[in-house]
Amino acid sequence: MMLPLMSSAAEPTASRFELDPVGAKAAKLGYFPISVKLLANKPAGVKKEPRYAATPKYGAFEVGNGPHGTHYLALDEPADGTWKIYVDLKGDGDLTSSGEGAWSKKAEPPREMYGVNSYIVRASYGTPQKETASLDYGVAFYRFVGRDVIFMYREAARSGTITIDQKTHKALLAENDADGLFAKPVDDDGKPVSGKPSRPVWLMLDWKDDGNWSRPLDVRGPFTLGDENYVADLATDGSSIKFAKTTRKPPKGPPPPKPLLAEGTVAPDFEAEAWGGGSLHLADYKGKVVVLDFWSTWCGPCQKSMPHIEQIYQATKQQDVAVLGVCVWDTKDAYAKWVPKKENEYHFKFAFDPAGNTNEQSIASAKYNVSGIPTTYIIGKEGKVAAALVGYDEGDKRIEEALRKLGVSVQTSAEEKPSSSKPPGDK
Repeated sequence: MMLPLMSSAAEPTASRFELDPVGAKAAKLGYFPISVKLLANKPAGVKKEPRYAATPKYGAFEVGNGPHGTHYLALDEPADGTWKIYVDLKGDGDLTSSGEGAWSKKAEPPREMYGVNSYIVRASYGTPQKETASLDYGVAFYRFVGRDVIFMYREAARSGTITIDQKTHKALLAENDADGLFAKPVDDDGKPVSGKPSRPVWLMLDWKDDGNWSRPLDVRGPFTLGDENYVADLATDGSSIKFAKTTRKPPKGPPPPKPLLAEGTVAPDFEAEAWGGGSLHLADYKGKVVVLDFWSTWCGPCQKSMPHIEQIYQATKQQDVAVLGVCVWDTKDAYAKWVPKKENEYHFKFAFDPAGNTNEQSIASAKYNVSGIPTTYIIGKEGKVAAALVGYDEGDKRIEEALRKLGVSVQTSAEEKPSSSKPPGDK
């Protein structure tokens, strides 16, 4: 999305940004998972524990910079029985505060993922000796069997407004280190001032006031709004942001991602390796509605979305709807092991992108402008894009809504039964 031009006199001002524990999840933002190292020895900070079924593995993570910012977790993975995760929610060393966090499904080696489990933890701000503020902060975990880490990402975001050229727009602020810290300045070369590596801090604006966010701006260093460059002074906890014009130029880096193909765009044809032999061409499905899902074996959210894709397939397979799962950014070996193990769970068509794990040359990147997975395109019978959807969360109804607009009757377990007065999925 192009940012509108601003007059040279424009000085952006911002309201207070309020923390939504699941704001990033609700906005379906992408994320950068971090790895939490798993250890056999119990950390000294663990004060209270549940009764485990097996020898636990422990981890620690930080949310905030205050005295209660350190949190602990324990994984209980018995050979027989339910696998569980216990999380110290309050930063006080109590691993019983999160209850029994049973994973939804036990996984099997070698590359299986299980989870995602979401939690609201205490973000503690201040100094190591004194807490000045504490807030509820959403985080989530997922796990691959056999690794010495567990993966974590943030689900929280800050929301507020920014006034530019006397026009006020909704804004969203999200950090991507899953540590609840927003003030992470970088120098002109994009290197962290503190010396500690950090990931982008995103600022997004609803420029058109239509509920759609702009492309994220990384506000750790100089960034461009319209025809001016700015730097942002952020509160550590992200509650406030101040702007100042600067002669510094934004750090050089990779070009921003291209927008996904717009509604009405002719969906590019492609050739992928069909599971079972032969080739899969999009053009072969002209005259059908197509649900085109880009995924990979290593992608936690992709694995989480798969049962829903199967529900879509089962609900529409008698209605000239084709569901295609194209594995991208992955190795042929991982794909070849994954599909046979899932043959009793998933029955839609699978295919492998011959570009393998080369992102830039993949079908998803080169033809469909995909920068994060899962990404699902809904394509009408005439071969034109009807919707482009990024990410997945439990209860997500966007595919159903897009299919209904194309005249497809669809009812899945993600939805309530339709009422007589309003179609399901309507807001």
